[in-house]
Amino acid sequence: MRTQVTRSAAVVAAALLSAAALTQPAQADVRTFTDKGGHLTTVRVRHGAENVRVKAHVGETRPGSFVTFWLDTDADNPGPEYKTKVFPGSDGISLRRIEKFGDAGTTVPCDGFEASGDVFGPPDVTIVVPRSCIGTPSEVRVSIRAYYDVDGPNVIDWAPGTKKFFGPVER
Repeated sequence: MRTQVTRSAAVVAAALLSAAALTQPAQADVRTFTDKGGHLTTVRVRHGAENVRVKAHVGETRPGSFVTFWLDTDADNPGPEYKTKVFPGSDGISLRRIEKFGDAGTTVPCDGFEASGDVFGPPDVTIVVPRSCIGTPSEVRVSIRAYYDVDGPNVIDWAPGTKKFFGPVER
């Protein structure tokens, strides 16, 4: 009898642990990429249940500098599907649907889309894109181009390279 009670308790405990594991909230996949560029050095991508957050460590920016983010959300299409250009210290941002690098694209209405960055401020520029605005992808890849308006020749730094993407970040 005692063996049956112990076995029954073990089965119930295993079932409860399995159920608890299944009901845990899904965690976001977060990856940090490093870049060998002189200015744009790290990119952190968080692909969460509600949004995709991309934080680029770009160093100090000055007036006239900007950062362009491209998002690849379709693994069957090798190019980007979305882009945004962020001028640190400016409110004029939009998410744009595109066909390829270089396209101007069309504006995507996107409640909750955010971008932040400050001229002469913290060395990071961040975008937050609600997943609902980009088709709730199972994975995203990111490419970033930082343009620095500096004394002398202006600097352009791509991460991870010109028109290339970092590895996928799954959901």
